[in-house]
Amino acid sequence: MGAASEKCCASCEPDEFIVELDKGVSDSPVKLGLDVNPGAEVGALRINKVCGGLAERWNDLNPEFKVIEGDCIVEVNGLVGDSRELLGFCKTGKVLRLRIRRCVAG
Repeated sequence: MGAASEKCCASCEPDEFIVELDKGVSDSPVKLGLDVNPGAEVGALRINKVCGGLAERWNDLNPEFKVIEGDCIVEVNGLVGDSRELLGFCKTGKVLRLRIRRCVAG
């Protein structure tokens, strides 16, 4: 997980930030800890819940960039697409660089 200056990028919108999760090289599956709804948003994965795993660890180490319920994953490792493609990238990637959009109810 990167230093504080690496977490948010110059190309991010004000309500976006970057989360980096590394599944490592373990033979056993590593839990991301994100319950997502691939059908809730077009071109994004809406996060229903953070439930342990790498995401909870990220939140503990990066309180200023916590992933929370209602956030949307809009990009995975520089790739955008429909929500099912994004979900596939999350399942197959070893190191994930997620662009998260904070969806604020208005």
